[in-house]
Parts: sequence; structure tokens; C-alpha cells
Amino acid sequence: MHPKVKDIIASDPQYRIDLKSADPLYYQLKEVIKRQIENKIWKFDQMIPSENEIASTYEVSVGTVKKALSVLVEEGVLYRRQGKGTFVARPDFTRSFIRFFRYGLGDQNVGDFPESKVLNSKIILPPKRVQTVLQLNDNEKVIKIKRIRSIGDTPLMLEDLFLPHHIFKGFDHVDISQQLLYPIYDVKYKTPIIWAEENLWPQIANPEESNLLWISVGDPLIAIERVAFTYGDKPVEFRSSLGRGDRFRYHIEIR
Repeated sequence: MHPKVKDIIASDPQYRIDLKSADPLYYQLKEVIKRQIENKIWKFDQMIPSENEIASTYEVSVGTVKKALSVLVEEGVLYRRQGKGTFVARPDFTRSFIRFFRYGLGDQNVGDFPESKVLNSKIILPPKRVQTVLQLNDNEKVIKIKRIRSIGDTPLMLEDLFLPHHIFKGFDHVDISQQLLYPIYDVKYKTPIIWAEENLWPQIANPEESNLLWISVGDPLIAIERVAFTYGDKPVEFRSSLGRGDRFRYHIEIR
């Protein structure tokens, strides 16, 4: 471990293990390593110190380190390269989040990712629910983007996206027609999405929704509400979507 990094870790209380705590040592160590990643001491695709180095730094057994690292690998925070070491995992945009939703189009093979057409984009004071979910102050604004997501020529989802303006300044001018959002958050705004939570429920289409999604008034829709979080469990995206019920198939991998 680099001496400078070792000094940072040794001097900051948030990176210490409390031997008197009721929490198991491996759990404390796991949380300490996660905080180090959140604070960019260890960055994406960077190799962390060896098990022996970590054990020596925190004065715990190698067995404790192995258990902590194994849990972090299972959680997708770290990954191992055979014969090389353990590395910080980059969020898997193509699987963990982007493909939560797959809209079946029969036997047509028209690609995995929907294209986006932005209907409008503006900076506003958020609705109360959005303000609460994103933990914003009364005077903080959001970027609101309304878009249609389609595969081929078929519109499949109507979406309202809310982003804190102080984090994503200028995002309302970014062309997102054929780009995935989370890599943009990561690369351009240094705000990677680490996890997300979702709720979904059925409802029926009103006249505006039916017109935009090429369906009839009263046809089934699936409403999806997503909150996405960056480091430190900080919410940075609120997304409200309406998907066509006749084309919707929910897909999730549980690991």
C-alpha cells in the first residue's frame, strides 16, 4: 500500500475498525472498504491492496479479510482477476440497470436498447414528491426531461426524468437520443449510479398517453418509478415511466 494512502486511512476515523463494536470484524472491514471506494481512495478498475496488506493495516486475520472481500465481490463492489488480485468493479450499465426493462417485439430483432426522443427539457422547481425523494432544499431546482423511448418505429415508454440541477448543469442540452444515461452521469458529471430501487404498478392510458404511445384510451400501462443512487446512498435521479402493457416484460437478475 502506498505510504500516502496508508497515512490517509490511518488518520481518518471513518476508516477504522472498532474492536469493541458488536458488529463482526469482517462486516466493519467491508464497510470501511466501501467508504474508501466512495471517497475515491480506490477507483474503478484499480487493484486494492493484497489480503495480507489489509490484514496488517487493520490488525485482523487474513480469514476476516477474505470474508469481507468475498462479500464485496458478491455485492458487485469488487471483482477478482485470477493470479492478479482484487479490483474495484465499475457499475455494469448494460446489465444491472439498463436491462431491467425489456420490451418484447415478437420475433423482431431490432436491438436491445431503446432510442430516445426528447419531447421537452427544462429547469424547474421540482414537484413536492420529487423534492422529497431527491432530498432537495426548497430553492433547489431540477432538470426535467420528458422523452419517448422506442425500438424501431414503435413507441414503448413515456418517461419523465428529474435530475438535481446543481449536479447535472447543462444536461438539458446533452443529446441523449442514442446514448445510455448512466455512462454520461459517470463520465461527464463524475456521478456514477451505484444502485437503484423501483416500484411498478398497472394503470390505464389517458388520451395524451394513448396518443404518444400509439395505443387506445383505457389500454393497459405499466407505471414504473425509479430512484437511482450514487455513492453514500445519495439519490441523484428520479424517473417516472409509463410502459405499454402489451409490449412490456419485466426482467431482473437476482444474485
